[in-house]
Amino acid sequence: MSKFCPSCGEELKDDAKFCKNCGASIPTNEQAQTTENMQQNYPIETAGNDHKVAMILGYVFAILIPIIGIIIGIYLATRNDSPNAQKHGKYIIILAAIIWFISLMMLR
Repeated sequence: MSKFCPSCGEELKDDAKFCKNCGASIPTNEQAQTTENMQQNYPIETAGNDHKVAMILGYVFAILIPIIGIIIGIYLATRNDSPNAQKHGKYIIILAAIIWFISLMMLR
């Protein structure tokens, strides 16, 4: 049974560890199975649903410009894909409302 290089497609000897054409390392059957097992055991996490940037901006704006903080807080509180974002959205709304109330009291 012939093996082929996964990088360049060159035909290889059965006992080859490196491709003679491009120099790529050729995984053994055991290494390939180990890699597959690792990928199954440790799925790649996506960062799309954690809303970290929105949370940070929400806290910053809640302190500096409360109305924008409230808007960002409402956005986060309505995210159904992240309970953590919902929790922080509520905190941001409360913080922005308190800051807004304090700033109104200081103007009197």
